[in-house]
Amino acid sequence: MPFKQCLALAMAVLLGGCVQDGPTPYTGGPRDPSSSTVFNLSLTPASLPNCMMADPGMSRPMTVTAANDTATLLTAGGIHYGLTRVAPNVYAGGDWVKIRANLSGNPKTLTIGTNDSRCIWAGTAS
Repeated sequence: MPFKQCLALAMAVLLGGCVQDGPTPYTGGPRDPSSSTVFNLSLTPASLPNCMMADPGMSRPMTVTAANDTATLLTAGGIHYGLTRVAPNVYAGGDWVKIRANLSGNPKTLTIGTNDSRCIWAGTAS
């Protein structure tokens, strides 16, 4: 195979691996109301013991702000994560962690976990 064809194939494989595998946006129904909700998370009992090392940063208050059918998770440390509307008043996202905020339930819930589900923090609105 000529060098240019090999280089083009290698670039296609590398760039194809960079595509984010985020949730599919939900566009049905009326718009969600704007809101700001504070959550206090704690490590779930099924998580591995090593997850305790990340617990101090995860168990601080986190705020989910929804507006215009998108949401943003703001951690107490100042990190912002954009979330996608996946159902009415339900938002999800995350690349290295999986985030799901259910603002439609009573109580409102937030779950954050690693991609392999070995470490999961969950909590309700405060």
